[in-house]
Amino acid sequence: MNTHLKETEKAFDKAAHDYDLHDNANPLLVWMREIVHKVYMEYLKPDSKILELNAGTGIDARYLASQGMRVYATDISREMIGVLKLNSADLIAKGMISTEVKSFDDIGEIKENNFDAVISNFGGLNCINSFGKLSRDISDKMKSRGLFIAVVMNKLCPWEIFYYMLRFKPAQAFRRLNKYGVFAELNGIKVKTYYFSPHGFAREFSKYFMLTKIYSLGLLTPPPYLQGIYGKFKPLVRQLMKADELICKTFPFNLAGDHFIIVMKKRN
Repeated sequence: MNTHLKETEKAFDKAAHDYDLHDNANPLLVWMREIVHKVYMEYLKPDSKILELNAGTGIDARYLASQGMRVYATDISREMIGVLKLNSADLIAKGMISTEVKSFDDIGEIKENNFDAVISNFGGLNCINSFGKLSRDISDKMKSRGLFIAVVMNKLCPWEIFYYMLRFKPAQAFRRLNKYGVFAELNGIKVKTYYFSPHGFAREFSKYFMLTKIYSLGLLTPPPYLQGIYGKFKPLVRQLMKADELICKTFPFNLAGDHFIIVMKKRN
């Protein structure tokens, strides 16, 4: 494993035990995850077999299992998988969730095949910037015409630009445009993070997948790290959330935001 992946593993190991508490305490993150779950249910059917990348503590895995799907959950962090197992013991016992500690580089080693879909939520894929091997590996693991649904941090986040320009921090305002990535701090550890445009991300996977749909996630709504704005202006932010839900699929609004949700279909 390269040094970058080792640092990423260490950072998420340290975050594992407080991860769910942090997520559930942030109303903006809770709302974003609800939107992602709606998109999952728009494309995924009960009885589907799902491969999850960067599964974290298993929030999405448990949701999909509750909808009748079988989830093979993977993550680079052994601690994250440990928390997932602890929180999902009943679903694991029923065979609805399986787990394995695997980095993106090692997905090809998974013995399971014939997945109906592969998912990756909340920017896990922003930890790498080379997708050739991963694209081939997940394609090999999927059924014909299988789906790949990823939630990725967007290169163009108007809220972030606006917020940091107001604070006279132009370097922060435009940090996502750095094609070489930036170092983000997670639990005291610097993790290299890369940002992508929806179409740029789709091109990285275009050899094996064709683009189906793009959704914005958090265009009008402040990013989760600005939850203080939600606390001060809750009625207004809730209206922005509703507006976001109305325009999230509409061009050109679907191309910008804190994150984007991208749906791709495996080529024959």
